[in-house]
Amino acid sequence: MEFGIALAPGVDAWKVVERAERLGFSHAWFYDTQMLCADVFVAMALAAARTSRIVLGTGVVVPTNRIAPVTANALASLNALAPGRIVFGVGTGFTARNTMGLGPMPLRELREYVRVVRTLLAGETVRWDFESAPHSIRFLNPEAGLINVRDPIPLHVSAFAPMARALTAEVADGWITFLSILPRALHEIAEMQAACRPCSATPSRRTAPSMKPTNPPTRATSRCMPVTSCWCARRRRSTS
Repeated sequence: MEFGIALAPGVDAWKVVERAERLGFSHAWFYDTQMLCADVFVAMALAAARTSRIVLGTGVVVPTNRIAPVTANALASLNALAPGRIVFGVGTGFTARNTMGLGPMPLRELREYVRVVRTLLAGETVRWDFESAPHSIRFLNPEAGLINVRDPIPLHVSAFAPMARALTAEVADGWITFLSILPRALHEIAEMQAACRPCSATPSRRTAPSMKPTNPPTRATSRCMPVTSCWCARRRRSTS
């Protein structure tokens, strides 16, 4: 079992992450809610520069808020700062979009976004449909060392409903969820395992979902309040 933290991005959030690393936490997940927090990639860059072991993940990027090449570039830039310590967490944006008066984005758009970002992060050319036209794009000079597409960046998808879990089982390296009481947690994990079976995606690693604020209730609105990260990760074994 591994334990991580999740926190709201801020210019001093790196202090929380630095301490979490010293205490032995494995991951730090940064929220991406523009109307509530500071920019997620700015906060992650500061944390990446001041840590050496802890894994840093977006928790989660909302595709409609950044075009795919921009997100791929930000992740590859972080990967240059912290090689092999970056995770691409993505979701439909229930909270982030709600703060702007919008509902969650469609799963079909999430799927396409993931396809473009992952292909770019693999250093390959990809077709990207934008402004009613197809575009063939790739990173032009990754060998210059400004970004890092050599070290893999795992994909974790936030999924709470059956269709989202099915997409996660099909395309992702891991699952992000938020659970509370044990019976509910066990039910959600069983549902995710069932979603994996049609894809021949056998979970090879599991962590116990858990969430608990670490600050007193009177400080619950603190922008850097860490919580134990609530996630259940899996890695697919290749069946080829």
